[in-house]
Amino acid sequence: MAYVMFQYDRPTDTQNWNSYNQHVQDWIAQLLQAPGAMSFMAYRTADGASPNTITTLEFGTVEDARQAVGSEPIKMVLRALQSVGVTIRILVVERSPFTPTPIRARSGDAGGTQSTLTNLS
Repeated sequence: MAYVMFQYDRPTDTQNWNSYNQHVQDWIAQLLQAPGAMSFMAYRTADGASPNTITTLEFGTVEDARQAVGSEPIKMVLRALQSVGVTIRILVVERSPFTPTPIRARSGDAGGTQSTLTNLS
């Protein structure tokens, strides 16, 4: 799996905020039209940190994700976001070979990190 990650701050002025909110669902649907796109997920920072919005668009391979960045559906969404004052950072990321699947905490452990990580070898 690979992901195209978008990092940005949502608009704060009223006009751009309203425009962003009116179009965001359409933009998500358009991102999912990128060749090879499998799923979309969005996150907001809970503490107000910047960037305050991080989204991931999932692909089967790193090459699919890299190619999609230049696709027309993604370019159109990027232009639309820029038109409402959003500056976007784009990353293509993949899972680390050290954590190909989530490492879960064990119940009863204080955080679980130590005992879980020692079982990786």
